[in-house]
Amino acid sequence: MVLAQHSWLLLPLGVVLSAGLGWLLIPLALQLGWVDQPGAHKEHDAATPPVGGLAIFAALATATGLLLTTEPMSVQFFLPLLAGGCVLLITGLVDDLRGLSPKLRFLVQIGVCLWLILFTGVYLGDFGRLFSSAVLRLGWLAVPITIFSALGVINAFNLIDGLDGLSGVIFLVAAAGMALFAALAGQQAMLWFLLLSMATVVGFLLLNARLPWNRHARIFLGDSGSLLLGLLLAWCFIRLGSGVDRAFMPMTAVWLFAVPLLDATTLMRRRWSEGRSAFSADRNHLHHAFLRAGYSVGQTWTAITLLALVLAAIGIGFELSKLPQWLGFHVFMAIAFVYYFYMKHSWVSQRFLGRHFIHHDFVIEEGYT
Repeated sequence: MVLAQHSWLLLPLGVVLSAGLGWLLIPLALQLGWVDQPGAHKEHDAATPPVGGLAIFAALATATGLLLTTEPMSVQFFLPLLAGGCVLLITGLVDDLRGLSPKLRFLVQIGVCLWLILFTGVYLGDFGRLFSSAVLRLGWLAVPITIFSALGVINAFNLIDGLDGLSGVIFLVAAAGMALFAALAGQQAMLWFLLLSMATVVGFLLLNARLPWNRHARIFLGDSGSLLLGLLLAWCFIRLGSGVDRAFMPMTAVWLFAVPLLDATTLMRRRWSEGRSAFSADRNHLHHAFLRAGYSVGQTWTAITLLALVLAAIGIGFELSKLPQWLGFHVFMAIAFVYYFYMKHSWVSQRFLGRHFIHHDFVIEEGYT
C-alpha cells in the first residue's frame, strides 16, 4: 500500500482529537453526574469523569474513517472491529453509570467475538510449534479457543486499569510491538491502524497520566474504555498471529501482553483458592503491592512500565531470533511460576521488594479493581 503524501498527519490529529474530546467532555460529564466519586479507599480527591473511552473511540473512528477514504485499507476487518468496539464501549458506559452483572458483560463480549469471527473471518487456527516441532492445530476448537483467548485479553486489560496512566502505557507497549511486526511483514493497513490507535491513547494519557500539568488524572478510562482497548488488542493479536500471512507466532502475543496476563491469572488463582469469584473486587494487584510497600504512584508506574517493556523485548527477541517456539513458552511459564509464588509470598509476609507493607487498608487507583 502506497500511502498518500499527507497520511502521516492523521497521527497528530488522533492525539489532538482524543485529548480535545476528553477535555470537552469533562464539564458535560460533571453536569450530568457521570463521574467516579472519591471516597473510602480511593486516592483521587475530586469527582473524575470516566470519559476516556468515549474520547478514544470517537478520535479513532474519525481518523480511521479519514484513512479509509484515501487508502485502500481492508474495510472487511476494520469496520466490523470498530462496530464491535462500539458495542463494548456502550456496554461499558452502562456499566459505569448503572453497573452490570459480570454474566451479562461476558455474554455481550462473547457475542461481539462471534460477530468478529463471522464478519472478518479472523480466528486462531493453531498455536504454532508450542510444545514440539509439530504445529499445534486447533481444529474444531478454533472458534471457542479464539473466543476464550479474546475474553482473556479483554478482561485482563480491564483488571489492570487501576493506576493513573498504567492501562494507557500497557496498551502502547503491546500495540508498538505489534506495529513493529506489522511493518516487518509489510502489513501496512494493520500498521496504520495500530499507529492511529496509539495516537489516540497518547491523547488520552495527556489527561490521565501523572504529567507535570496533571497533579492527578483529569479523566479516567472507565470500563467503557478498558473494554474497548482490550478488544482492539485482542483482535489485532489474533489477526497478526494467525493465518498464512501471520506477522508473528501466537506465543509472541503472550509476551507483548505479559504484565496484564500475569497479574490477572495470579489474582484469579488467589481468589479461587479463597472460595471467591475470580472477578470479585480486591486490592491485591501488582500496583497495590508497590503502593502498600511505600512506593509512590510515579515509581509504581515506572517500575511496571519497565517490566512490561522488558517482557515484550524478550518476546520480540524470541520471534526475531527464530529460536524454537517451545523454548519461549517454557521460559514464559518459568517466569509465570516465579511471579505467582513471589506475589503469594509477598501478601503472606507483608513484604514486597525488600520493604515491609506500611499501608494496609488503602488503594491508590482510578476506582476500578
